[in-house]
Formats: sequence, C-alpha cells, structure tokens
Amino acid sequence: MFWRLAVLFVASVNLLPAQVRPLHTRDLVRLSLPQVTEYLKRNDTVFIPVGAVETNGILPSDRDYVYPLAYAMAMAEQTDSLYMPGLIWSYPGTTVMAPSTVYMSPTAGLAYLKVLARSLLRQGFRRQVWITASHGPAPLTVGTLAREFFEETHVPILYIDMDLYLPKMKVPVEARSKVLFGAHAITGRLDDLALKGEYGEKAMTPEGPVPENKGLAKLGKLGFSGSLHLGSYIPDVMAHGGGADTLLPTTAAEREAWGREGSAQIVEIVKNMRMKEALDALREHDQFTQQILKKYGNRIPSGVDAR
Repeated sequence: MFWRLAVLFVASVNLLPAQVRPLHTRDLVRLSLPQVTEYLKRNDTVFIPVGAVETNGILPSDRDYVYPLAYAMAMAEQTDSLYMPGLIWSYPGTTVMAPSTVYMSPTAGLAYLKVLARSLLRQGFRRQVWITASHGPAPLTVGTLAREFFEETHVPILYIDMDLYLPKMKVPVEARSKVLFGAHAITGRLDDLALKGEYGEKAMTPEGPVPENKGLAKLGKLGFSGSLHLGSYIPDVMAHGGGADTLLPTTAAEREAWGREGSAQIVEIVKNMRMKEALDALREHDQFTQQILKKYGNRIPSGVDAR
C-alpha cells in the first residue's frame, strides 16, 4: 500500500509545472538551460549580430560589431525574443594593414557561421535573424550564409544588412545622427567613445602624406567600386573611420545625452521595421517552403549535395 502511495506521489509531483526563473536578460548566453527551454516553448527566434574588428581611427575598433549588436538587442526587446553574440572577427576588407584590425577571410567566417546556424537550428531556434551594420564587406560572409544554409537545410533564415535597409526605409539623416552613440549606450560601451581633447592632433591625422589611388578613383567614377565588386586597401591606417573631423562630445554629460538620443533613434528605427510582422511572415514562408519540398523534394539538392 505504501509503495503504491509513493508512486502516486512521485507521479503527481512530475505533473506539476516546473518553477523557472523569469528571463532576467534577453542575452541567450547568459540564460540557464531551464530558461532557454521554457523560452523555446513559446518562441523560436534569435537575433545574431555579425561585425568586424578593424581600424576606425579614434573610434572603437569593434564599432562595426557594436552597431548590429545594438540593433539585435532592440529587436529582441520589441519582439519578446532573444539575441546572442555572433561573429565579431569577420572579414575586415580594406584595413588589414592596421595594428587594430583582426583579419578573417570571408570563407573562414562563412564556415564558422554555418556551424553556428546549424547548431541553433538543432537547439530549436528555427527563425534566425542575422544582422550587420556599417560594414560593407559583410554580405560576402552573411549573405552567402543565408543562401547556402537554405540550400543545405531548406530552412529560410533572414539576413538584414542595415546599410541597405535604412535607405529603403528613407530614414532621414537627422533621425539617425546619434546612432553611433546610441549603439554604444545600448550595449553598455558608451565610455569607449572618446571625448573631445582626449586625442591630440597627431593621433587623429594620417601617418604621412596620403597617396591617391588614381586607378581606384577612376573605377569609382565609372561605377566600379565597393567590397562586393573590387578588392582594395586603404592608403593609410587613419584613412578609414574616425579622423580629425569625427564628431566628439565635449563632456561626459554631453556623451550621455547623445547616448540617450541615439538609443531613442535606434528604438524608433526598429519599431518602424515592424519586426513582429516580419517574423510571422518568415514562419509562413518556412511553412510554404516545406510544402514545395513535399512536391519537388526528390529534385531539390540538400546537405552535401547542395554545397
């Protein structure tokens, strides 16, 4: 009799819902297993930023990663989703000669992201949104990821290149004038942005006379330029990003104010992107794709065959 009561007690305990700590952050890597498991019961979305570490003059060398990280955080907040670190050591492009630039080839970056995307899919994150901003070469890596991942797994993931998307939104310059400061404020890195006077004039100027690449200039005038079309190097380590004409706040208080202003600009931009609708549409697109696979699956390559 006691044995039967014990079994019934254990069974009843197992039926009770487990107590799980509410989400204290939307950063996937800071959450526990029970928290992530509980989240996946109601949502399968994760936002992943991709950037690069390269010279930006007197601006932080990880600027091109902080931008998409801030957008990912804002998108996660507005859609009740999670975000996570992506690839910070991406292909830098023209700045490889600078001491603060970390190099990774597009092919190596793609391989890394593909492993990461496959892992996320197995974990239950079917709706993945990959984000880049302020980094021209990024589509070489992330754009290829989005297409190859789809061909190999038949699961559509979304890539948002903010450099191309913002012009489509027709966001006026004044509505994104402090986004740099907003991105660093949202990500808790506002102190990385210098105040006026913290760098001397010598540190903000080129190492010497900057030669002109006349061939590249002519190609640009003819419309043949850009990271996706032509390889090139900057002629001086200070010829990319922040130089002597960089907008710098005068005081820490002004920097804080610009951070608040820029944060509001990012939140408003993301609000106008209607990401909840986009995620719903991504799910519908996925479901429609699976119907196509049922009809033509024997003719569509996948896995190793799609590489």
